[in-house]
Amino acid sequence: MIPVRSSSPTLPGAILQQTTPDTQHADSQHADSQHALAAASDYILSLDQFGPPQNSREYHFEHGIARARHLLDRLGGAPYTTTHCVLVAGSKGKGSTVAMLASVLAAAGYRTGAFVGPHLHTPLERFAIHLAARIGDTLSHPISTLGPYDQAVSGGTLQMPDAVFVDFAQRIRTCVETWDRPELGLPTRFEAFTAMAYRWFEEQGVNIAVMEIGIGGRLDAVNLADPIVSVITNISLEHTQMLGNTLGEIARAKAGIMRAGQPVAIAQQTRETMDVLCAEAAHVGAKPLWAENGWHCEALRHQIGGQASGQWFSVPQRFGSHAPLFVPLLGEFQLQNAAAALAACDGLSGIGFGINERAIREGLAHIQWRGRFEVLDLEPLVIADGAHTPYSIQQLCASLSRYFPDRHMHFIVAILRDKDARGMLQALANIAASVVFCDLPVRRATAAGQLLAHWNELPGPHVTGRHIASLYDALRHVRTIASGTDVICITGSLHLVAEAEELMKAAD
Repeated sequence: MIPVRSSSPTLPGAILQQTTPDTQHADSQHADSQHALAAASDYILSLDQFGPPQNSREYHFEHGIARARHLLDRLGGAPYTTTHCVLVAGSKGKGSTVAMLASVLAAAGYRTGAFVGPHLHTPLERFAIHLAARIGDTLSHPISTLGPYDQAVSGGTLQMPDAVFVDFAQRIRTCVETWDRPELGLPTRFEAFTAMAYRWFEEQGVNIAVMEIGIGGRLDAVNLADPIVSVITNISLEHTQMLGNTLGEIARAKAGIMRAGQPVAIAQQTRETMDVLCAEAAHVGAKPLWAENGWHCEALRHQIGGQASGQWFSVPQRFGSHAPLFVPLLGEFQLQNAAAALAACDGLSGIGFGINERAIREGLAHIQWRGRFEVLDLEPLVIADGAHTPYSIQQLCASLSRYFPDRHMHFIVAILRDKDARGMLQALANIAASVVFCDLPVRRATAAGQLLAHWNELPGPHVTGRHIASLYDALRHVRTIASGTDVICITGSLHLVAEAEELMKAAD
């Protein structure tokens, strides 16, 4: 069994002082904290403006790993975390799979770091530590020492504190201003996030980190580590300007996170991608665990609204006729992700991690993961989903049709410029009762008028689309034409989902 790592993390005293403000000046200090956080976020986001843009394949990939590794070394390194981690690559379901696996590991008694992206509202969401949790009266594994920011209880999730993010931004600014590897170019925003994640998890003494790959795999900055297990979720055409124009090329890029002699859990794939991944695993000497072969998850029933939204499922080949498992996530595609996470758990168990069925059930039942088939309102039903590839839109539509076979579907859509807008819209055309395109206040967004033009060019019969500038007005319009039993779906971009969450929160 893998020993739990003892941790006595230390951080700058100034940061510790910032986290316990004088209660007499709480409002003022809160405002100062928010100002400092905004300035720190702006600085990290500005890193992409120092050199060639982040969407340049050459700049992103040529020295991305070297830049991120050097930045990490300048921050203090992460020799433990970079050799005790799981990397998760793929086109769809990476974040959900990270959330599942991290939650299960915490339920099994491991202090687990989780790095995901993109964020919905604040960069702090990218970094979390799932604290070792009690299962009943016993632990499936001992709890490691709590860090200086933890509460005096086990369990739960610790998001990176504001003050820690601000401190990291200051440290990164110093590194950039004194950058001593000019031949590599300056770090990008994502490389900064990556180095921050590895270093924070190291400082906080995690037992294991679960890290989401950004784009691709082989040349992605997160791949600077030496993972003990890798996971590849479903692969579809995406980021073709960066990864290649065929599924095979994209699969080869994703396969770059495999390691010789180590398990790699592989989710459901097309025949083309499966063949490529199988060949790459054999070439590297990795040990493939085909999720659908041994951990296939069968949907049983679902619930929307009430005390909890989610679905129950079985894993016949592993748990037989045992009681169903529950995950508080909707969408049939989440069961593919669950199968991949379970295969990864099996791979971790095979190298000494103590993960039992009880930890799996507890971990899956307590996942927190927003923006994916998220129910925002019930009358009429409003669902937000960050699907942003043709495949993910197809999966979203399949779940909507299965859950609501006799209801009209109204879509509010916004899409970023680097996405396959035509492919995504074609996937919506078959089930849409109405479609409204709105503008996003994001530099990379496709203009809503252009999306409407794409919609009008689609072959075959489909409803007439409409352009309404703001999400607020689009949602108000759709609610006037939707009946109480209809479904409103907000999709196409996580940026749009984040805006929808904020609108709903303001309305409460």
